[in-house]
Amino acid sequence: MVSLTGCGTTKVKTATEQLLISNAVDMTIGKMDFSVIAGEPVFLDTQYITAVKGFGFVNANYIVSSIRQQLFAHGCQVQEAKDDATYIIEARVGALGSDSHDVTYGIPANNAITTAASIITSTPSLPAIPEISFAKRHGQSGVAKIAVFIYGKDEKEPVWQSGVEFARSTANDAWVFGAGPFQWGTIHEGTRFAGSRISIPIAEWFRPKSSKDEDEEIKIQDEFTFINPPEPHSQSVIPAGHTTEAPVDGEPGTLPENPDAKPIK
Repeated sequence: MVSLTGCGTTKVKTATEQLLISNAVDMTIGKMDFSVIAGEPVFLDTQYITAVKGFGFVNANYIVSSIRQQLFAHGCQVQEAKDDATYIIEARVGALGSDSHDVTYGIPANNAITTAASIITSTPSLPAIPEISFAKRHGQSGVAKIAVFIYGKDEKEPVWQSGVEFARSTANDAWVFGAGPFQWGTIHEGTRFAGSRISIPIAEWFRPKSSKDEDEEIKIQDEFTFINPPEPHSQSVIPAGHTTEAPVDGEPGTLPENPDAKPIK
């Protein structure tokens, strides 16, 4: 217990909050399957995705770009003008934000005795009771709720709707006997101790088990190469005095002398 005694804190949560929200957006849009309109000219109508102050970098532009990326990933021909498209894709955002909660395993800090003692004027001031805990946990979550539906540009007939796609990203910090924070969640790669990755599976105590297997679909949060670059084309130069044609009358075929020709390696 003496060797585990320590203290660690994370002062600023701005980066964590932005990662949580952007990760939730990626997870939500990554579930959308636009294969029903693959190869078709489409127009993304973004008039109902408005910029709202207070969300940092994760805002309307990030959501619109993520949807466009998902459309390209499914082979859709995204048009810049509505008149050039056959189908209209209308998107909307229902929720975008983050929450946090704290759990203390022990006695939390409080100043109830100090407040009660202040009522009696003759009583000297008493200090607040400090926190006495053997473990505590701080959790944050980012939530994104996005929906899209598709209809024909001319007839206005409905084609497809995504349903309400909802995703929650998580980040958890835990302290055990003052040592920490141990960090895990969807925005972390494995378990970390005070920002550094460790191999001890501390987070497995709290991590919920997933009942779904990983599919092989293209996910917006993963790296993927859609088109491999063509390999460099090499042209072999036939040296002078040789030819690929069949010999005539038993004589080897020849080509005119070429001073610029280089031998084949």
